[in-house]
Amino acid sequence: MIVFWGFMVRLVRSIVAAFRDPQTRALVTGAALVIATGTWFYSRMEGWSAIDSLYFTVMTLTTVGYGDLSPTTSATRLFTVAFVLIGIGILLGFIDVVAKHARGKREA
Repeated sequence: MIVFWGFMVRLVRSIVAAFRDPQTRALVTGAALVIATGTWFYSRMEGWSAIDSLYFTVMTLTTVGYGDLSPTTSATRLFTVAFVLIGIGILLGFIDVVAKHARGKREA
């Protein structure tokens, strides 16, 4: 349990340090916009609740994709293709910046 909490403390410190970087703040803003856009779009176009839409958005962008929800129209399927390509890039960029801050702090 101590190892887990040590990891969590290092993770939070790395994220806080990364937020001092304007690039990281831009990635967080972009990720929030992508998630909000996906949630709104799926709620509007598929008629899902906000929670279901958020759930589908996060599962899709993290590439988990349980398959319990899926787009039913051609328009939402095409949106999902573009959404995944853009969203995963933004999330990977954020993870990369946080990882660089974590590595830099350990090496210092």
